[in-house]
Amino acid sequence: MAARELIVRGPTYFSGGDETVFFSWLLNIGCVSEVEGHARSLHICLKRQPSDADLRELIALFWRYRMSMKPLAALKTPRNAAWFANDPTVYWHAKVFGKAR
Repeated sequence: MAARELIVRGPTYFSGGDETVFFSWLLNIGCVSEVEGHARSLHICLKRQPSDADLRELIALFWRYRMSMKPLAALKTPRNAAWFANDPTVYWHAKVFGKAR
């Protein structure tokens, strides 16, 4: 897989410690290789396709910090679609894939 990059508007941090915890969590997700800030955007570089555990951590992090989850839709694959994309009752589905029609 070629390197992937997720571009998302960064969260609001409520203290220096909050920012530290955010980046520590993000950089401890196995598929994340680096993160760069450009103005208000974060460029999250992935060294490989996220495992299911990695993707669950990304979902949790984006949810917790109220970041747009739409960029995560690009991480849907045939391997993870059953649990990630095909169940509209999971808490993240509408935030990632939009409302079911």
